[in-house]
Amino acid sequence: MSSEELTILYVEDHLPTQELIEEILKAYCKEVFVANNGEEGLLLYTEKKPDMVLSDIRMPIMDGLEMSAAIKAINPEQTIALFTAFNEDEYLEKAANIGIETYMLKPLDRKQFFNSLNFMALDVQMNREKNGGLEDA
Repeated sequence: MSSEELTILYVEDHLPTQELIEEILKAYCKEVFVANNGEEGLLLYTEKKPDMVLSDIRMPIMDGLEMSAAIKAINPEQTIALFTAFNEDEYLEKAANIGIETYMLKPLDRKQFFNSLNFMALDVQMNREKNGGLEDA
């Protein structure tokens, strides 16, 4: 599966970061859906059913961990990456307990970011193959 076939939900409350990452993602994948907080992200997720979810952890209204837990309740195999400016074990442990395998620290290292995106794209492909190539309805 090529990255140009993927759809991504990107959730970030910090506008300058949001604009920068959104531009990078638009060049990487087929379509990017952008939300400003976890509540908006969850609504977009249920409407658009993206292949991957990228989210900041600390946000107003609903944080990235709460949103990710709600998404995993809908689709336990959903590929999600979380990032934050804070390197705290508590967040890493909560993310792991939710089933999040990809966690990135801000400021994002461009090479690490693309490596993580490519790893996530492989995860999406493996999930599709495991489910007989069928996407969620």
